Amino acid sequence: MSRFATPDQPDAPPFMVWNLDLNEDGTTPRDKSFIRLPSVLNNACAIRFRILIGSTASIGAMLHTNYPLDGSDYERTKFHAKKFNFNNQTELICEFRIQQPGPYQYFVSYKSIDGADSTDSGDNITSDDDAIPAVERIYRDFKECRTPTSYFLVDPQLTLAGKPLPLDGIVLQTFNPKWLGCLKNWSPHLAASHKMGYNMLHFIPMQQRGGSDSPYSLYNQLELSDDLFDKKLTAKEKHAKLRETLLEMAHKHHLLAVTDMVWNHTAYNSDWLSSHPEAGFNLENSPHLRSAYELDSALIEFSRNLTDYGFDRMVSTVEHVEGLMRGIDEYVIQPLRLWEFYVIDVEAALRQVGDAWDNEVDTHAVSVEDKQTLDSLSGDARNKWLHSYIIGNRVHTLSKRFGRTIDPSRTAAVLRAILGDSGSKEEALDGLRRLLDLLNLPYYSEYDGDIAAIRSNIGERVKYERLDKGSWKFGKPVDDDYKIVDPLFTTVAPADASVPDDRLHLANNGWIWGGNPLDNFAGPQSKAYLRREVIVWGDCVKLNYGLRPSDNPWLWEHMRQYTLAMARAFHGFRIDNCHSTPIELAEYLLDEARKVNPNLYVVAELFTGSEDTDRIFVQRLGINSLIREAMQAWDSHEMSRLAHRHGGRPIGSLAVDCLGEPGFFTDDEHGGARIHGVVAPLSASLPHAIFFDCTHDNETPAQKRTMEDALPNSAIVSMTASATGSNRGYDELYPEYLNVVHEHRHYAPLKDPLSAGLGVAKSKLNNLHSEISQYQEVHVHHESEYVTIHRVHPVTREGVLMVAHCAFRGASEHAPFANPKLYGTSVTPGFAYRLCQASSDEGSVNAQDKDNSILHGLPCNLLELDSPGIQRHTDDHGVYTELQLPSNFGPGSILVVRTNLIDFKPNLDWKIRTCADDAVSRLSLGAINAALYRCDTEERETVGDGVYDVPELGPLPYCGLQGWYTHLRDIIPNNDLGHPLCGHLRQGHWALDYVVNRLNKYVDCYPEVATLASWFEERWSLVKRVPNFLMPRYFALTVHTAYQALIKRALELMPGKVVSSSRFTIQLALTSVQLLGHVSSTGLRPVSEGKIDCSMSAGLPHFSAHHMRCWGRDVFIALEGLLLTTGRLDDARNHILAFGSTLKHGLIPNLLDSGRYPRYNARDATWFWLHAVQTYCKQSDEGLGFLQTPVPRRFPDGENFVEWNSNEAFSKSDTVAELIQEIMSKHAGGIDFREWNAGPALDMEMRDEGFNIKIGVNFNSTGFVSGGSKWNCGTWMDKMGSSEKAGIKGVPATPRDGAAIEIVGLQKSTLHWLAALCKSGDFPEDSVLTSDGARITYAAWDQLVQQSFEKHFWVPLDKKDDALYHVNSSIVNRRGIYRDTYGSSGEWTDYQFRPNISVAMVVAPELFDPEHALVCLYKMSTVLTGPLGMRTLDPSDMRYRPDYDNSNDSSDSLVAHGINYHQGPEWLWLTGYYLRAQLLFMRKAVAKRSIGPELSHALRTVYHELHANMVNLKHHISTSSYAGLPELTNKDGSYCRDSCKTQAWSSGCLLIALHDMIQLEQDVHDALSHLSEN
Repeated sequence: MSRFATPDQPDAPPFMVWNLDLNEDGTTPRDKSFIRLPSVLNNACAIRFRILIGSTASIGAMLHTNYPLDGSDYERTKFHAKKFNFNNQTELICEFRIQQPGPYQYFVSYKSIDGADSTDSGDNITSDDDAIPAVERIYRDFKECRTPTSYFLVDPQLTLAGKPLPLDGIVLQTFNPKWLGCLKNWSPHLAASHKMGYNMLHFIPMQQRGGSDSPYSLYNQLELSDDLFDKKLTAKEKHAKLRETLLEMAHKHHLLAVTDMVWNHTAYNSDWLSSHPEAGFNLENSPHLRSAYELDSALIEFSRNLTDYGFDRMVSTVEHVEGLMRGIDEYVIQPLRLWEFYVIDVEAALRQVGDAWDNEVDTHAVSVEDKQTLDSLSGDARNKWLHSYIIGNRVHTLSKRFGRTIDPSRTAAVLRAILGDSGSKEEALDGLRRLLDLLNLPYYSEYDGDIAAIRSNIGERVKYERLDKGSWKFGKPVDDDYKIVDPLFTTVAPADASVPDDRLHLANNGWIWGGNPLDNFAGPQSKAYLRREVIVWGDCVKLNYGLRPSDNPWLWEHMRQYTLAMARAFHGFRIDNCHSTPIELAEYLLDEARKVNPNLYVVAELFTGSEDTDRIFVQRLGINSLIREAMQAWDSHEMSRLAHRHGGRPIGSLAVDCLGEPGFFTDDEHGGARIHGVVAPLSASLPHAIFFDCTHDNETPAQKRTMEDALPNSAIVSMTASATGSNRGYDELYPEYLNVVHEHRHYAPLKDPLSAGLGVAKSKLNNLHSEISQYQEVHVHHESEYVTIHRVHPVTREGVLMVAHCAFRGASEHAPFANPKLYGTSVTPGFAYRLCQASSDEGSVNAQDKDNSILHGLPCNLLELDSPGIQRHTDDHGVYTELQLPSNFGPGSILVVRTNLIDFKPNLDWKIRTCADDAVSRLSLGAINAALYRCDTEERETVGDGVYDVPELGPLPYCGLQGWYTHLRDIIPNNDLGHPLCGHLRQGHWALDYVVNRLNKYVDCYPEVATLASWFEERWSLVKRVPNFLMPRYFALTVHTAYQALIKRALELMPGKVVSSSRFTIQLALTSVQLLGHVSSTGLRPVSEGKIDCSMSAGLPHFSAHHMRCWGRDVFIALEGLLLTTGRLDDARNHILAFGSTLKHGLIPNLLDSGRYPRYNARDATWFWLHAVQTYCKQSDEGLGFLQTPVPRRFPDGENFVEWNSNEAFSKSDTVAELIQEIMSKHAGGIDFREWNAGPALDMEMRDEGFNIKIGVNFNSTGFVSGGSKWNCGTWMDKMGSSEKAGIKGVPATPRDGAAIEIVGLQKSTLHWLAALCKSGDFPEDSVLTSDGARITYAAWDQLVQQSFEKHFWVPLDKKDDALYHVNSSIVNRRGIYRDTYGSSGEWTDYQFRPNISVAMVVAPELFDPEHALVCLYKMSTVLTGPLGMRTLDPSDMRYRPDYDNSNDSSDSLVAHGINYHQGPEWLWLTGYYLRAQLLFMRKAVAKRSIGPELSHALRTVYHELHANMVNLKHHISTSSYAGLPELTNKDGSYCRDSCKTQAWSSGCLLIALHDMIQLEQDVHDALSHLSEN
């Protein structure tokens, strides 16, 4: 029995919430530009849009969509607004349930703070009177912004016989009703289609046909063709009969119906054109077509009178065509004088300007600016300007001869301005003539180009139509039926004599090779008709809709009635010639259709030549399936490519099961009720396809390939994961394409369709296609003349394999083919057939029996082949089944087999996804650290093994599951089965064994890990049975499941209110688990006393073990965020006490080394420890009682070294309060010692002087703690020079001796706290002795620091104020800042602008003048903030070197051996303090300035601005290989190779900042609630 009992799998699928993460500016990511939502029964799905708080679009974000959120009827132009709400503290969401299909639009509106200060240097504040831009920005008016419109498409819910019909299960067959006969005779044909396995029929138009008898040239869109009925019926009666037939189709024959919709043209003889000639493009509403019409008329006249010009009516050679073209040039083009449509009539223009001159036009009509421009120009530039000026705003089209004119008055005025008072009329007109001749040159050139195009297009068309055997004019004489060129215009009869002729000449429809389908080629911007670029359909008039119903009301309404009638009768539309149908019209008509048939299935063919353009049509019209054609393939390789293109996801895909996470949807329609379900990202997708083996527009296989290829071609199509289509007659092997105009025979009624043509084979293929619609995983293989397709169900792993031997011309009977080997798979025979030509005797017998009134297929033999050979073997890769093709598997053959995995558990997916929560339910955070993380060194130090090394990929970042997940999180959404990790998993089970083996090694440390190891072992035992090609899928699913369970468990154990407030805070909080763990070589104490000791790493992978793991300042800078904010109070307590126990010389050590050999070379670690104690007391349940906790002393007297394992060590205890008093007393009295074990063994880089530590306080001046020397570096900026070549060995880069600003701030915070405790009687001592023996109280010391700070640290904006602030004006580099240090040995370094200021601002804000603080913070924002971290030095400083490279071996003393570690590189931990300081002082500023709603508005803006600083951080942690934030970056956020990949204080400080910001948001919310109540 299993260790874990698998629960029953639920019957119903979960409620799905499809999530779309929007870009920072609210736009939709380009790879998600096509969003398709599958139809879901019972409305069990929703769509969610998500924006990060702080992104550009997050202020006032509002989603606008024409999806009817209020349940009203859909209107394309009616947008419903829905507010983005807080999903958590770092992201906004807007979501709604999807309840009806169709195409929908959305955009996001938001408020933007106009005029960002991104380029400000910070120097625009020069005096105390200047406004602070950062504050003023909060009060700027918002700019209303919106994103471009985006789209999403919801599939229709099709049902057949009461069951859902998925789009991939559609098997469609096209019929021409013209060849079916009367409706009453359709039933046998419908029954045959059903028997053949079709479930949807497509009917080309049934309406009355025009004069050409083409079904696509409709005479009357509102009336069905008479030949569908056996007696005369009214239009209403016809539609009723049609609906009866279609209902019978659906209920009796289980067939849905689709019809063609022809919107963009009508028959040339449609009677309503006479009454409504405005429905077409005529010479009245489209005068630009006049030149084209005149040319067309002349060509028709030439064609009619051809013999009169001496030409033969038979055109059969190239020489004939060339002669004909010379005749067209001589008798048509030249006499037409078409150039007159292009140019300015020079003589007429001269007369008009002369008249204007005589009227003494005032030269003042030319403005002063125009005169100045004219005088400044010469040559071509001057002529170009004059051209523009004299034509003015006149728009020219080729609507009349000499239609291009100039403005006589403007021309006369500018000529007077040029010539002056002395100029004569004759002189002016002479100059104008020369100018006009110049201006006409490009117009003549344009004419020449168009004439060349006319000649070329006519010539090429005549060659094709007269010389190509496939053309309908081949071998025909030139006459009225077979004109030289088809007419581009139709002239309709007038409804009455008063109608002008120009209104009756209508442009015919057609298409343009390579044209932009979004351009109207009959519009005024096009010359396609004149240039004869339109490949015309002479039987169709192009309809002129305009852009909206009001542009042509009668026409729009006429087509609306046509559309509604069809939508009521049919289940779907095929949009004919969709790419040339006006998209605005198609939108309108489809919207109307969906009002009466919401689940309308829409298919279309698009010949745009661009996927992007295709997408526009699909999105705006809601096209559910695009027609794709197998007959476009020219060989078997191209056939396999098309099958792959429309073939679903690869076998073993990862994308389905591993992306979703448990979540909930808030249902606004039901009072905000939460619906639990799965939240999954929307995946990028292509428009859905309906893949035809042959459309009614294609030539048949017998024409393009061979008859025999009809079967493999159809089999390949049937195996694709898409909808499929075919054409009636394909299965019966019609020998050729049937012309819908000229063909009049009828379909043969088939008593037994299974015995005709492809018959039983096609029936099995069609039924199989419907059956495997959920088999979404596909593998397509091409080899020689063979195409193999394997489709597999993604859960049950049941599959169908098809092998087709294509029969393109020249195919070989015995083309090479390697027998398929299916590893871990059993095979069951299905069916196998071969299509062959009938023998000559059989063919002649069939020919004698033919009824020439009906359509017949080619004679053939459909041979049922033997089952393939199925043999099971074993090799190094395991058990496999080999498939041997039947011996006569020649061209035209197919075989189909069923596949199942051997020894496969059908519910393996469910099994893997269950019980993980139980498996981790007892794990501690330390155990989770072992299961999820552990870098290489940590692992080797603890269990002896390192990280897993994946060939061609490299070592994983972690040994635990996060190491695998770092790659899986990219592999899964991209379904990247070609990734090196996937390749490695397919090669063997090593990774699986590694996962379990390492967990078992941790059982000694964490016994509860054994349960998780067992969970993995149980699942791996099943996974190892699957074939190797499925290994990536099940490995990813198993790791993903365990990973999510471990994350969930970790969050349960970290109860801090901030932790689960957002994805970002969760990611940050998990770094607490990541960086706290047990390492054998080090810990918090020298001896663990049988208890697993978890210590904090300063950063990974560099600071992972031994004495380098646990750093005093790092731990206590990070402690509040990583331990207190996450609720890990015990761990915080342990770290405080462990470091406190090593107090020596009044200092907390910089390096703990488990308390064995701690090092005391940090002046700041002690003050960060004191601040941590203060914070712990305030946040823990212990409160001030913690101060009485006894702490065993590693060095009992606090001064002298003793070995850690001696009897003296830890022999004495003091309380935490006593440790604090000792620290304060030591500092007040002065600290002066030499480090124990000083010398190369302790620090091989430091000079001897550097080991001398001296710290003190000058109570006679500032009260600041001050210390250090130029030979050591006692603060966090602790880089020691190590390059002898550069002459800096033993020289600190940043000694920061004197009083460092952050230490002064920490000192002040501690003094303020202790003074308060003394006042309340909660601290035993209220004073300390100074170095001169005087006693000073904490309150007095606190006040001394308070009084001294601004005077000694502020650098005023105005130099004249320097005397007030102890400033040496001669060395100031930047003003309006706080110094970095005071009293250093290098005075100029005091004035360096560094980000340490923000630490002091946060811990002791009372030190700062609020106005000064705001000025400084503004300068920090413009000078020191980087994309992720804070620049550690002002870029204007001469020592600024922003790129850290520890391996730099140059002689440059400013960068060698990475000496510039803190001289410009951007450190992340300071970002947290900077944000907190901004929050603190900006909040004070707006609270002082605003009240009521304005205050809430300002605070909300502050909140946004702070989050805007974290957008890059959010993106970084989501993509970091170590799932953390780095120690530092190089210039402008660029990658730093030598940085720790995840650093404790980087994450910790941001968590604290988020804690403060969350409190601000709560305060804003409370304020707004209070205002609404009042």
